[in-house]
Amino acid sequence: MKTIDLGKERIELSRIFNFARSEPVLLLTGEEEFILSRADDFEAEVEAIRNSKKFQEFLDNRMKCKVRFPIEDIEKEVENELQSESKILH
Repeated sequence: MKTIDLGKERIELSRIFNFARSEPVLLLTGEEEFILSRADDFEAEVEAIRNSKKFQEFLDNRMKCKVRFPIEDIEKEVENELQSESKILH
C-alpha cells in the first residue's frame, strides 16, 4: 500500500490514480484518512490488500487504538440522524 500525506506532499491527482492502478493508496489529510483502489475487480483487490504488508501494518496500528464504540451506539446515532433529517425534509 502506497501512503501519501497530502499535507506534506503536493501531488497531482493523475499521479495518485497511477499509483492506485498498481496498489491501494492511503491518503492522509490532517486527521482524516482515505483509501483509494481500483474498483473493477473486487476479488483481485481483496487478494492484493490481504497480501499487502503495509496494509496489515496499517490495520495493526488501528487495532492499537484504545477507544471502542459499541455497534448499538453507532446504530442508534445513525437512526437518530436519519429521523432528524426526515423531520427537516417533511
